[in-house]
Amino acid sequence: MLDRTDLINQLAASMGAGQFAQTKFEESRFDPETGTLYCNGMVISASVAEQAIKHFDLMYKKCDLKEPTSRQMAMIYQTAIEAIKIMQNPKIKMFMQEEIKKETEALKK
Repeated sequence: MLDRTDLINQLAASMGAGQFAQTKFEESRFDPETGTLYCNGMVISASVAEQAIKHFDLMYKKCDLKEPTSRQMAMIYQTAIEAIKIMQNPKIKMFMQEEIKKETEALKK
């Protein structure tokens, strides 16, 4: 039996929504050309990623690094900040674009 989301997406597709109606699960992916992350049915733009960095930085600054539990949370916030920054790094974006080209060429063969 289809779950509610699949049923709605299939109905939308049958009504002409075409490619805009997601009819199957799609893995998370990052578009290095636009800096957009597609994840869990959401489109996370580069500007949202910048807001996330600011949020995690604010949360990090609220942590008491002398207290073990708070220090652990600080490390979690810092990890999120660094992961987003890595995703935005121009060298990483260029590497990912090259990998996508390789995959596309391999599929054509």
